[in-house]
Amino acid sequence: MLDQAVKAYSRPPVIAARRGSPALRQCCDSYICPVCTQVVELTDYRQVLWHQQPGHQPMDLEA
Repeated sequence: MLDQAVKAYSRPPVIAARRGSPALRQCCDSYICPVCTQVVELTDYRQVLWHQQPGHQPMDLEA
């Protein structure tokens, strides 16, 4: 009896979506800042925050 109840409410397994390799998703990991025209890597939180400031200068990436 319990076996029938489990079968009635069982769901198919959830298959997680996987991101592609870095080479395939490179187009989505950066953008060009409209203020200073510097390429902003979205994987670097410092760069994202810097380029959110109005009237900013290009970020010194050496620091």
